[in-house]
Amino acid sequence: MARSDAVQNRQRIMEAFHRATRTDQPGLPTMSDIVKHSGLGRGTVYRHFPDIGSLAFSFMAVGYEALFDQTRNALRAARSKQETRAALKDHLLRYRAYSKEHLSILIRPECILSDGYILASTSNRHTVRRALRDIAAPKIIEPILLETMSDLIARSAEPANIGVSNITFEMDDTIAETAIDMALTLIDHVVH
Repeated sequence: MARSDAVQNRQRIMEAFHRATRTDQPGLPTMSDIVKHSGLGRGTVYRHFPDIGSLAFSFMAVGYEALFDQTRNALRAARSKQETRAALKDHLLRYRAYSKEHLSILIRPECILSDGYILASTSNRHTVRRALRDIAAPKIIEPILLETMSDLIARSAEPANIGVSNITFEMDDTIAETAIDMALTLIDHVVH
């Protein structure tokens, strides 16, 4: 069990990272930026996170874990194809909203090439694939078609897709639902 002051310090560091990434700078903030924003000592910050990459990964992992837990629970609870589709749509909307909120971090080269980014993207595709299988059952979708559909639908919520649309974290994502609905129409063409 972590000491309460250590938990509070970790939270302060995470909040400092969040504030520091809300600026227009060419890369991720430095550890010195985090020390300054957190108000903690350098040793305290480095004791929690040895480098900016591990801090960025930890910051993103917290949000992704909660997002995917909620989706897994919703998919398990779904009792019909319509409920599964609704759970998938809800997941994609939440994933896209999370991606938009943290776009300033996620579209930076350091993040796009990171294991954490790849893991989140892969988890998103697995979620879509699982939902597609449940919606299509008992019909079997050919593996290549399943992978293509999973990829196309998952991309509707991916950070790179949002970045290409010139949406920033300060803006409303007015096309989110339309983009996801369009992607989900692929299901109708294959399942029916």
